[in-house]
Amino acid sequence: MFNLIPREVRFFDLFDQQSQHIIKAAGLLHAMVHDFGDARAKANAIKEVEHQGDQVTHEIVRRLNTTFITPIDREDIHDLATHLDDVLDYIEAAAERLVVYRIKEPTSACRAMAEVIVQQTHSMDRAIKCLRTMDQSFHEHAVEVNRLENAADALLRDSLAALFEEQGDPIEVIKWKEIYETMEIVTDRCEDVANVMA
Repeated sequence: MFNLIPREVRFFDLFDQQSQHIIKAAGLLHAMVHDFGDARAKANAIKEVEHQGDQVTHEIVRRLNTTFITPIDREDIHDLATHLDDVLDYIEAAAERLVVYRIKEPTSACRAMAEVIVQQTHSMDRAIKCLRTMDQSFHEHAVEVNRLENAADALLRDSLAALFEEQGDPIEVIKWKEIYETMEIVTDRCEDVANVMA
C-alpha cells in the first residue's frame, strides 16, 4: 500500500541547518577567546548567527503547526528544535558576558571550555546527521556528546576551585564564575539534544 500523504522531510534539512549555525557560533566563540582583539565585533558576529538560528527555529515550529504527518514524533521535533535553539542562545550569552564584563583577556580555563564546546558541537552534528536515515551509529556520537559534557563538568569544577583559590578580587571571581557556568550550560544543552534523539 503506497503512502497517499507524503511525509514532510524538510525537518531534517532544518535540523542540519541549525546544527551548522551552532558549529559556526562555537567556532566563532573559540576564535574569540583565542584572539580577544575587537571582542565586541566578534560577539556581534555570534549574535548574528544566533539570529539566523532563531529564524530556523521559527520555521521548524511553523512547519510543525502546518504539517499533517511528521517524520518523527511531533513532541520530539519540538524538543529538538528548542534544545538546539538553547545551545545557540548560550553560546551567544557566553560571548556577550565576555564583552559586557569587560574581560581583559580570556583565561586558559575559558579557552579549554571553548575547545570542549567545539568538539561537542561537532559530535552533536554527527548525531543529527544520523536522524534522517535512523543510522545506528547515532549512539556512538551521542556517547561522545555525553562524555564531553562530563569533561566540561570536571573542567568547571577545577576552574572554579582554581578561581576561588587564586583570584583575590571578588568582582573578578563573580565575573569568571558566571562565564564558566554559562559555557558549561552550552554543553548541558548539547547533551539535551542528544538525549531527545536517544
